[in-house]
Amino acid sequence: MLKNLPRSTLISLEPIQLTRPDLDCAEISLFGPGVGECIVLHVGNGRWFIIDSCLCPETKQPIALRYLASIGVDVERQVVGILITHWHSDHIKGASTLLKACKKATLFCSSALDSTEAYYLASLYKKDVFANTDKEIAEFGEIVQFLVEQKARERLDPVKAKHTFFDFKGDVPARLVAMSPSTVAVTQAISNLQNIKPKAGSNRVRNVVPESENLNAVAIHFTFGGFSAVLGSDLEETGNNKTGWSAVFQSNIVEDLSLAVSSLYKVSHHGSKNGHHDRIWSELLVDSPLSIATPYTRSGLPTSENISRVKALSSAFLVTRRSNSGKKTKRDRMVDREMKAVVKDRKIINDKMGHIQIRIINDDIASVAVNDACAEYLHSGSSIESPEQIA
Repeated sequence: MLKNLPRSTLISLEPIQLTRPDLDCAEISLFGPGVGECIVLHVGNGRWFIIDSCLCPETKQPIALRYLASIGVDVERQVVGILITHWHSDHIKGASTLLKACKKATLFCSSALDSTEAYYLASLYKKDVFANTDKEIAEFGEIVQFLVEQKARERLDPVKAKHTFFDFKGDVPARLVAMSPSTVAVTQAISNLQNIKPKAGSNRVRNVVPESENLNAVAIHFTFGGFSAVLGSDLEETGNNKTGWSAVFQSNIVEDLSLAVSSLYKVSHHGSKNGHHDRIWSELLVDSPLSIATPYTRSGLPTSENISRVKALSSAFLVTRRSNSGKKTKRDRMVDREMKAVVKDRKIINDKMGHIQIRIINDDIASVAVNDACAEYLHSGSSIESPEQIA
């Protein structure tokens, strides 16, 4: 068992398990291809949550559906919830497909999306599906259109800070609590959407979802029996005690909802500096937790500085891909000149989906598994034991 891991601990990494977890076993599977993030969460008793969505590079379908099918989960019946933490394409892409496939699932989203302004933008996509609409808007438009057609508005449930949106009181109790967004962050997000409506007579909607949408992200506290984890989404720190991580601590949510300190941390915003807050580590987490993250290769996150900071605070830091995995391959200069003459845009296609799989039994981490796309960073003094297929 790996609870409250000391920095001298031998971290044993196993191959990904391709069988369903037992009913009394929780699972946190983190997927990330380099741009995109998805968490598949077994909350016990055969119930599953999907947090955010990204597409499998091979099939162009949500990785969550492919993984759950591979371990024999009936997604129509067993997925009880889908949470879209915020309105950026690397977290929402494929969510409409998830909603259609997971027929018993409630779709949870940040309260800012349950607004007149958000529905107005979604309606533009409905009017002209070929318009130059941002991917985030198009995906949300698909969701809204499907719910309207199915007359299933009740399947959409907005959340904000201090909202317990899943609470199962069985043999092993499980709970999901939204630690954010704050009321002020929701209000600011709605105001931003209102201020950037397209000009009258135009359906063109480009770059409409602002970067500040990260302040509206839903960070989660997950409890399973005596185990707990913090899933940080892309929530950032602003220095304003009414938004971001500062608002989480200003709200006294830890005391008010009796949130236990956690031994696992899905690091906020790909490990970036603006996703960091000292009180996350001192108040929400045990000393030297196991930390996991997805990269954002377009911005080179996490940087070497980010990695050094996180691994110094952790027993181990596992990332689903190396942040530089998207760099272009060097070619012969003559070949490169010829390609530049005929190709306007060149991108390396990364066809590997990083996967970190963590299973919890008897209030503790029982196994940590990774595939060969993942990167492992150990605190000085720690050691790692990997399966044969781990590079």
